[in-house]
Amino acid sequence: MAHIAVIFLSVTTGLFFVLIGTIKLSPLVNEEIYRDMRKNFIRFSKVFPLASITKFRPSPHALRRVVGVVEVVNGLVLTFVPGPLKQVANIGLLLSCLFSIYCHYMVHDSLDKMTSHLIFGLLLACRFIVRLQVNAREVNDSNTKNVNLKNDRRQYDKVPSKMSTINPEYDISAEENVQNKKCD
Repeated sequence: MAHIAVIFLSVTTGLFFVLIGTIKLSPLVNEEIYRDMRKNFIRFSKVFPLASITKFRPSPHALRRVVGVVEVVNGLVLTFVPGPLKQVANIGLLLSCLFSIYCHYMVHDSLDKMTSHLIFGLLLACRFIVRLQVNAREVNDSNTKNVNLKNDRRQYDKVPSKMSTINPEYDISAEENVQNKKCD
C-alpha cells in the first residue's frame, strides 16, 4: 500500500512542478500568471538568500529561468524516471519549495501566496519519508528471507539423506543404534 502512495505522490507532485516550471519559463500556458511570476522574481532577486554570504545577486530573469528549469527537470524525473534519481529530484524540488517560501516570507507576502509551496513542500517531505520507510521494509524483508533460507539449509543438513543407505560411514550413529537394539 505504501508503494502505491509513493507512486501516486511522485506522479501528482511531478506533474504539478512540470506545470509550474513551464509557467515560469514561457507564457504558453497562461500569459497573466507568467507576468505575475516575472514581477515576483524581480522582488525575489532582491532578497536572494546567498547574497549576503557570496555578495552575488542574480538577475531576476536568470533566477526565474533557473528555478523554472529545475522544477521542470525534477518534475519529469519524479514522474517518469524509476530508481534512486527520484529521491534526488524530490530533494531538489523540496529545496525549490523552501526557496520560494523563504522569498515570499522575506518580501512580506501574505500566507495565501505561500500556501501552494507549503502544501507541496509537505507532500514532498511525506513522499521522501514514506519512500525511506518502504526501502527499509524491503531491506528488512530481504534480510528475513536470507535468514529463513539459511535456517532451511541447516534443517536440511540435519535430516538423514539417502547417502546413509549408499554409504554406511555417512551415518554411523544410525547403525550403532540398530546394533544396540539387536543386542538388547
